[in-house]
Amino acid sequence: MTDCSARSSDRPGSAYYRWFMDPAERLVYPAEDHEHHGRTQAARPRVALSAGSDAPRAARILAELQEHSPEFVRYWELQEVAQHYDESKTFLPPELGRIEVDGQILFTANRAQTLVVLTTRPGTESHSKLELLSVIGHQQLTP
Repeated sequence: MTDCSARSSDRPGSAYYRWFMDPAERLVYPAEDHEHHGRTQAARPRVALSAGSDAPRAARILAELQEHSPEFVRYWELQEVAQHYDESKTFLPPELGRIEVDGQILFTANRAQTLVVLTTRPGTESHSKLELLSVIGHQQLTP
């Protein structure tokens, strides 16, 4: 799973920047979810641009994405706005395979920052896998 907490630069810390600029970001999502996820990631900067205090950062990221990602430009031109987080997602960590999670998103008052909380349903295979992932961390299980 991607750990966003250790990111220090302002572009790589942006989930929508990483989606369009870092091919490795897509490896943990099923291929059938890529288009929907890409559209959502392209719609999220519209919220950030209206957030006020974070607008300059969002504008810098937007300019870079428009210059370097034709896929982002195609989705951006749809003029969609993402105000909510998908209620469920599927991740494909290479160590464990498919994990289904439910998501909630919390916004700061000015909507400049978000906290995404992902949980699994107790008693499911996904829950067991996530518990195992919390134990093994980022260890490589294959040689």
